[in-house]
Amino acid sequence: MSMKTVMVAKQKGGVGATTLARELGVAAAAAGKSVVLVDLDPQGTLRGWWNRRTEGMGGQPNPALAAPSPTRIVEALEQLRAAGTDLCIIDTPPSVHPFLGTVMRLADLILLPTRATTDDLEALPAVLDLVEESGRPFVFVVTQTSPGKSRLYDDALPVLAQRGRVAPPLRIRADFPVAAATGRTATEAAPRSKAAEEVAALWQFVAGDLARARKRTSVPAS
Repeated sequence: MSMKTVMVAKQKGGVGATTLARELGVAAAAAGKSVVLVDLDPQGTLRGWWNRRTEGMGGQPNPALAAPSPTRIVEALEQLRAAGTDLCIIDTPPSVHPFLGTVMRLADLILLPTRATTDDLEALPAVLDLVEESGRPFVFVVTQTSPGKSRLYDDALPVLAQRGRVAPPLRIRADFPVAAATGRTATEAAPRSKAAEEVAALWQFVAGDLARARKRTSVPAS
């Protein structure tokens, strides 16, 4: 089976992109996938979480981590592919960097996390235009909305649906930051929680998209 690559792209910080990457990475590892998380964000939040994880998690599913220079991402993905990696999840900086177009063209699926506020929705076009130029499949993931009925969420759905598909959401749940503090995910720390249910639904959605993705036998040139 060829390696699949998922990119998490965002225009703004604070939209839960790193939470999205690590929760999906661990869910995929628990499903038997060989997973590598790639941290291209200079803030290094994903790396910090992974370091906490490797210090205390023992035998839990533990995706590998790579932090290559953005200018060497093509070579890095070729190496991961050659090593037999099933899934690569790339966390990127919260802005439109020059290298993002290259990374997007490497992706089998691009996830666009966004909160449901007007400010966040209005910030999407800058990165969304770049995503559409890449020609790669993408989906929106609404994050950090209130549990239960949410007018903001309901109002955001038709706005997002005008530009693309919308995946199951990840709402505001205390289990996400509490688990992250010890290098875990909500699915591990609170497997029967609403947070874990939401991650499972999102992973099922993403896995279905990846199963239908066009097989890629080589990384395209930048």
